[in-house]
Amino acid sequence: MNLRIFETVEELIRAAERTIVQLAEGRESMTIALSGGSTPKPLYERLGKREELAKIAITWVLVDERYVPLDDPQSNAAMIQRTLFANGMPPSHRFLRFKTELNDPVLTAKQFEKEWDVEQVDLILLGCGDDGHTASLFPGTPVLEIEDRIAAEVFVPRLDQWRVTLTMPVIRAATLRIVLMPGASKAKILRDVREGAEYPVALATRGVETWWYVDEEALRC
Repeated sequence: MNLRIFETVEELIRAAERTIVQLAEGRESMTIALSGGSTPKPLYERLGKREELAKIAITWVLVDERYVPLDDPQSNAAMIQRTLFANGMPPSHRFLRFKTELNDPVLTAKQFEKEWDVEQVDLILLGCGDDGHTASLFPGTPVLEIEDRIAAEVFVPRLDQWRVTLTMPVIRAATLRIVLMPGASKAKILRDVREGAEYPVALATRGVETWWYVDEEALRC
C-alpha cells in the first residue's frame, strides 16, 4: 500500500492540490474524476482558484451521486459547483455529472453513459466510508459484480436510497487513484485493508496504482 502520511487534514489537502497541479503540468487536456463528501470540499475550493488549471482542457467527472435533486444539500454535483466552480467554469472545462432530474436512476445511468466520451481517466479521487465502500460501491450490492458498464444505478438498503455510480472496471482502469482517508474513524478500515480485507475500496484499488493520503489519526488502531 502506497501511504502518504500527513500530520493534519490541512496538510493532506494541500498535498493533494499540489499533486493534481503537478499532474497537469505540460498537458493540454486531462480527465479527473471527483468524489463527494466533506473531506474534499476545501480541496475543490483551492483547485478552483488555480489559474494554471483554468488554462487546460479538463473534463471533470462525477464519481457517484445520491439520487436527490441538484438543489438538495446531499447533492455531490451541487457541492462541486459551489466549490470547484465557485467563480464559474472555465471555457475549456467540462463537468460530466449524473442527471438526477430525469427522475429515474436507470435512465440517469444510461444518459451518463451516452455522454461519456472519455478515452482515459487520468486521476480519480476516492473516499472511503466506515463500511469500506468507495464511490457508491457498497458491500453486498449487485453493482459490485457489473463488468460491462461505465455507470450503473444501485439501491443501498441500509441507506434506503438509490445512487448512481461509476463501476468498478472504470475506477480500476484510471491511470491513478488517490484515496483521501483522514480521521480516526477510518483507522479500522485502513488497518483491515492493509491486512487483506475484501472491502469494496480494497477491490477497487488493489493491484493498480493507488496513493492513500492519510493523516496520523487514521493510522491509530
